[in-house]
Amino acid sequence: MFGFKTPVPYPFGAERTGYLVTDMDEAIKTAKASGADVLVATFPDPIGLDAVIQWPGGVNMQLYWHTTKPSYAAFETIPENRVYVSPERVDAFTRSFLRFSHGKIVSDDAKAPGVEIGRSEDTYRRIRIESVFGKMSVSVTNGHLPYPYGRELTGYEVKDLQETLTKAKASGAITLVEPYTSDRRTAAMVQFPGGYIAEIHAVAPK
Repeated sequence: MFGFKTPVPYPFGAERTGYLVTDMDEAIKTAKASGADVLVATFPDPIGLDAVIQWPGGVNMQLYWHTTKPSYAAFETIPENRVYVSPERVDAFTRSFLRFSHGKIVSDDAKAPGVEIGRSEDTYRRIRIESVFGKMSVSVTNGHLPYPYGRELTGYEVKDLQETLTKAKASGAITLVEPYTSDRRTAAMVQFPGGYIAEIHAVAPK
């Protein structure tokens, strides 16, 4: 989370996610060799270094490095970054990101249920990628997306969706998309105070 005391400077605020790296110079070198553009060159922050890159298809990401190696407890579930790419650029995006992340495609569904992007009468292509950086869901669309789709940044897996939504509401969040079931998961879309929108899902009972 970033809190700005001034209007948010370009291009900050448009990043889909941020990845912690172990060597910033090597990360930037590898990203560029993989087809990424550097929107904001490496700069220092109070605890390390940051940069902003852009992948083919217009997907912006922050890369960051800490002066002191961080130590975090392992997540119970891995968050799923959500990106939206056009049909014309998705192959270039996927090829570049896989080269950078050394990840793998775990599914590529050419006819995923459109309810997942707010278009229940349609289907769309959905690619799921996993790497050392975590999970990613790539939605391939023509950009005709009803609100709030395309504005959410992350998908969070929880054990009990309804219990989580109740906690979120008590914390001041609002449910933008009521729970629905698709692809063996029950999901909803939530907006937290400050405008942060996230998908929250749980494995649907069989």
